[in-house]
Formats: sequence, C-alpha cells, structure tokens
Amino acid sequence: MHIKKYNKFNYLDKLKTCSRDSRKTLLHMILILLCVLLAVPVFSACGFLNKTDVLQTLPESTDQQEEEQAGNDSAASEAVEIEIWNKLEPREQIELMNSIQEFMDNNKNIKIVSRHFRSEEELADQFKAASLAGAGAELILANISISADLAKSKVIRQIPEEMEYADIISGLEEISKFENVNYIIPFRAFDFLLLYYNRDFVSDVPLNFNDLIQYCRQVNNPPENMWGFLFNLYEPEWVLPLIGGYQDWVYDYLTGSISLDSKAMISTLKMLLTIYNDEKILPYGYSYEEINNAFINGNAHMIINGNWAAEDYSNAGINFGISRIPVVIEGFKNPTPMVDGIGFMFNANSYGREFEAASKLVNYLMTEETQFSWSLKTKTLPVFNSIDSLAQVKENEILYSQIQQLKTCRGRINEKALRVIRDAIKINLENVMAGNITPEDAAAKMQEDAIKLLTGSQINESPASSEEQPESNES
Repeated sequence: MHIKKYNKFNYLDKLKTCSRDSRKTLLHMILILLCVLLAVPVFSACGFLNKTDVLQTLPESTDQQEEEQAGNDSAASEAVEIEIWNKLEPREQIELMNSIQEFMDNNKNIKIVSRHFRSEEELADQFKAASLAGAGAELILANISISADLAKSKVIRQIPEEMEYADIISGLEEISKFENVNYIIPFRAFDFLLLYYNRDFVSDVPLNFNDLIQYCRQVNNPPENMWGFLFNLYEPEWVLPLIGGYQDWVYDYLTGSISLDSKAMISTLKMLLTIYNDEKILPYGYSYEEINNAFINGNAHMIINGNWAAEDYSNAGINFGISRIPVVIEGFKNPTPMVDGIGFMFNANSYGREFEAASKLVNYLMTEETQFSWSLKTKTLPVFNSIDSLAQVKENEILYSQIQQLKTCRGRINEKALRVIRDAIKINLENVMAGNITPEDAAAKMQEDAIKLLTGSQINESPASSEEQPESNES
C-alpha cells in the first residue's frame, strides 16, 4: 500500500496559485465596475437612460439664470407702437405733434405714429373699414360729432369708467354720449359766441339787456354810423342762445326731438321786437362781415361774435375785453351759446399693451398743464370746469373770460337737426320782425315747419337765403 506523503511545499504552491486567481478575479470585477460607472454618463448623453424628470430637478447654472432673467426684462421693456388718427386744423396739428414728442421723450418704451386726415368724412370712412377688418388706429382725435356714427357702427369702444372725467363742461358732456353711454373723451372746446366790448368806450360792461339798452340810448349816433351794440339778427345760431336764457332749449340730445313751440321761444321773439321795433336801438340788415368790420373800425362798442375772433381783434390792435352775453330781458339767466369740440375715441379692437399705451397718452394730454399750453398756442379752450382756478389762467384775462362763457354753453346740435332748426326759425323770424305774424303764431309755425322738414315735406315758403357767414376755424 502506497501512502502519499504530506509535502508542505506542495501546499504552499497551491496557496500561491489560489491567491493569484483571486486577485485576478477581483481585478476583473473592479474593471467591470469601472466600465459600468464610466458608461452611465455616456449612455445618458446618448438618451439611453431618458431620465427627463430627474434631470429637470437639477439646479441650473447661475449664468443660465441670469441670461433668462435678462431676457424677461428685455421683453417687458420692449417698445409698443400705437397709431393715432386725427382731423385737426394746422395749428392744432402742430401742437399735437409737439405733445406726442414730449410724451415719447418721457416714455421711451412707447412709439406713436400719427396720421392726419383732411376731412372728418374721410377719417370716419377709412377708420370704419379698418376697424371692421380688425385693424386701424388705436386712437382717434376728431370732432365729437362723428362719435355717434362710429359708436353705432360698433368700431369704437365704450370709455372705461376709470377714464371718465367728472369735471367736463356740461356743453360737451351732453354731446359725448350715444344711447346714454360715453364713447368719447372731450379734449378741446371751440366755436361758441360771447360778448366783445371795446375798452376805449365801455368801462362798465352791461350785465343784462336792460342795461345794454340804456347804454345804446346814450351812445348811438346813426348819422355817423356809431352804435353801442350790433347783433347778427337773421342768423339763427345768434338767436338760439337767447332761448337758453329763458331756461329752455330747442333740442333733446338723448331723443333727438326738436321743440320750437315753447314759452322760451315766444319770450325770445318778444325780446327781439322790444330791442329793434320798440326801443329802436339796433339797425336792421347788418351782415356778419359788416358787424365784424364795425367793431374793428371802432364804429361798434359791443358785438356778439365767436371765440375764434379774439386773435383777429388782438392782431388788429383793438383794446378789447370779453364777457358773457348779458342776461335776457325779463329773465334771470345768461344766454347759452352752442359749443363744439374734439375728443379721443378708442378702437374697438384696442386691448392689452396697445390700449394701455393709448390710455396713457390720453391721460397725459388731459393734464391741466397740457390743457393750458394748448390754450395759449391754439384757438381752442380747455374742457374742465375747474381750469379757471389755475393761477396762470386767472392772470390771462381774455382766456379767463372765455371760460366763464364756455361754462354756460350747450352742446352743438348735430348738423342734420340744426339745419332743420335754422330753416324753421329763419323765415318765421323775418315775418315776426316785419309784423306779419305774432310771436305765439310764429313759434307754432316754426314747430310745424320743422316737422315737415324732418319728414321731407315742403314748407309753404322757402327761407330767404342768408348772407354768407364765415366758416368757423375749427369746423
């Protein structure tokens, strides 16, 4: 029997062989693990792991955050461009451009493009077509008279409540609504009658027509063509203010109805008969141009004319003053001339940043400073009742006096109705002054004629052609 002897050297050799194998195995495992770890970012970069939700939770770099913040700030400050269409007279057009430039200088992120139109009709037609197509200017500055038509066509938007000004003079406020809703913000007032007097002759301005009659008795000198007062009798727009002096009016702005057969109309006709036929202090037949020239030449101490004439009289070197038209005979109120104006309307498509920019421009132009500045550089007046409380207005006597008359004005009646009123008054007034009809019958006939004119019927007599009146500077 052979017994295998224990050999310690053989045992050690085996141990060494085993250790080498273990080390190799361990090295292999380490290498495999390293390969796996190195492969993870590579696979992720190639989209193999697709752990989007996890990666999105990782914090961004500071540089990236700063770049995005800068981008947001740039978007917020990006300039917004708006367009304003206008129908203004040359002097007002120049002042608008100056005001817009001043506004843009103080609002670098707002750019304003202005477009001028030669007529209200052209502006209204093009704006309606553009707005109905979803385009057009964000803002219009034009005569108040076109706002009703644009509102009816649904191309301008209602004025937001926060932009309705509470201090607008009543004459413009009452013509700024359509179906009792505001669609326009009155901006400037113009074209209204007032009393002019020559300071070289008149020291105490008559407060009522009774005092005016007494003054004329003292100074009238017909052979030398010298008159204390001259009046444009046969132009109905000069007669209409007297009706307001008797606390009534000929037109309802909400319903559009005409009321000529009234106690106020009868009182007005009787007052004219007193002045011309009884007192005989005023001559018949003086046209507008004759009255205007008589005042310039010093042949008339006082006249009634429009506010547009103030600059002409100043340029002519006349030492004149302005006052409200005197209180009517047997009445308690100053007459109420009609006043016209321009205002701002917003496109029905204007919203968002464009509407905010347009609103900001309007708010700037409606400030007292801008209102006063325009009064010095144009033939238009401010629209705020309280504007005469400004020290610079009080110091300007002519401007201050115009504003006092402006506060009593009624809004200018729309042209279609006003044409009917003119025609109905004219022929009947002539017959009253000629003694062919009583004031009571004349008032009833005026109403009858107005209804016929409104319905397209022919009245018995066509009014005699009036002498041409100068076109207003603002119409």
